[in-house]
Amino acid sequence: MRNFGTHPKNRLYTNLNSYLLYLGYVLGGRFQQERKDIELFEKALCERFGAKHAICVYQCRVGIYLAVKALIKPGQEVILSPYTIADVVNMVIFAGGRPVFADVDRQSCNISPGEVERLINQNTGAVLITHLHGLAAEAHRIKEICDRFHIPIIEDCAQSFGAYEQGKAVATIGDVGVFSFEMHKNLTTWLGGAVITNRTDLVEKFRTEIESFIYPPLPRITGKVKSGLIQDIASLPGIFQLFTYPILRYSYLKQIKVVNEAVRRKPQESQPATHLPDVYKSRYTTFQARLGLSQLKHINRHIKKRIDNALIYYEGLKDIDELILPPLRTDGSHTYLWFPVQYSRRDELLRFMYNRHRDIAAGHFTSTANAPQYQEFYRDCPNSKKVEQELLYLPTYPRYPQREIEKNIQVIREYFNQKV
Repeated sequence: MRNFGTHPKNRLYTNLNSYLLYLGYVLGGRFQQERKDIELFEKALCERFGAKHAICVYQCRVGIYLAVKALIKPGQEVILSPYTIADVVNMVIFAGGRPVFADVDRQSCNISPGEVERLINQNTGAVLITHLHGLAAEAHRIKEICDRFHIPIIEDCAQSFGAYEQGKAVATIGDVGVFSFEMHKNLTTWLGGAVITNRTDLVEKFRTEIESFIYPPLPRITGKVKSGLIQDIASLPGIFQLFTYPILRYSYLKQIKVVNEAVRRKPQESQPATHLPDVYKSRYTTFQARLGLSQLKHINRHIKKRIDNALIYYEGLKDIDELILPPLRTDGSHTYLWFPVQYSRRDELLRFMYNRHRDIAAGHFTSTANAPQYQEFYRDCPNSKKVEQELLYLPTYPRYPQREIEKNIQVIREYFNQKV
C-alpha cells in the first residue's frame, strides 16, 4: 500500500474565520468587549437544547468545577468515571468533593450504571457522568437510580456536543450539563465551554463566581491558536502526505521518543493544589461567541457524516471476534467523535497499520483510579485499566474520505487474516 494518499487521523474543525476572528480580537476587539455577542451564543445554545439557561465558561473543566461546587456540601463524595482526564478529578477536589471512582462499561467506555448504584451512600453528593467519544452514557438509567436517592447528576458532555439519548439532548438529562469548545471538538472556539441547566437556583451561583474571575484569557487562547495553526498546516493533504506523515511513521516505527512524545496528545492538567488555580479564573470572550455562532449551522451535517462513517467501520469489522467495538447507534445517541476500538494486542496492531501506511492513534486517556496523585481515592477498576491499555481511535471526522475508512478496514482485516 503506497504512502501517497494517506490522510491524517485527525483534523481540526477550524477554518479561515477561526483565525480572522482571533486576529480581530488581538488587534483591538479585547478592548471592546460586548456582552451581547456572548448572550446571543448562550441564547442559541438554549434554543438548540431546549434548556432554560446556558452560561459560557473559560473551559469545560471550569464548568464542572462550578457545577460540583454548587451541588454538593464540602466533603461529600462525587461518583465519577476513572477513565477521564486528570483535571476532571482535580475539579471535583477543588470544589470540595471527594472523588469515588465507578468502573466503566467495557464496550462503551462510559461509567457503569450498576457501579454507580452500588457506590451510592449517605455521603454521596453528586454523580458525574461522562459521555465519552460521542457515545451517550445511559444517562436516563443513571437518572432513575439517582432520583431514588435524591442525588443530582452532572453530565460531562465535552466529547458529545449534539448527541441525544431517548430523544433528549445530553446535558439536559441531569441537573447540569457541561460542554467543551476546545480546538479538537466538533464545535470549537479555540478554548471554552458552556454550562447548560434548567435549574434557575444554580444560575446565580454560577454567574456570581464567574464575575470574580479576572485572569486574562488571551495567553492561553493564543497558545491554542498557535498549536492549531501548526496542526492545520501539517495536516493539509499535500504537506501531510509528503512531509508530515513520513516523519510520524518513521518516528513511530523506529521508536524515536522525542518525536513521539511531542506529537502525542496530552490533555492539559493543573498542578497539585487544594483550590481552583488562578489560570482557570478567566472569562469567555466575545470573539469566541461569534465563532461558536458561526459553527452551529454546520453541526448536524458533521454529526450525520460521523455516524455514517461509524456505520462503515462497524459493518466492516463486526465479525472480528478479537475486537471490542462500540455499540452501533444511528439514532443520534452516538455521534462518534472517533470510532473507538479495543484490542488486547493494540501496539502490535498499530505497528502493523503504520507499516501499511495508516495513520491511527492509541487512546490518550488514563485510568485515574490508580494514578499516584489520587492514591487517597484508589479503587480497583479493572475495566478502566483494560480500556487504557487496549483502546485505539479510528478516524470519523467529516473530511476523512470514505476510501480511507475502507483502507483502514482492509488493513485491520489483513492483520487478523495473517494471524490465522
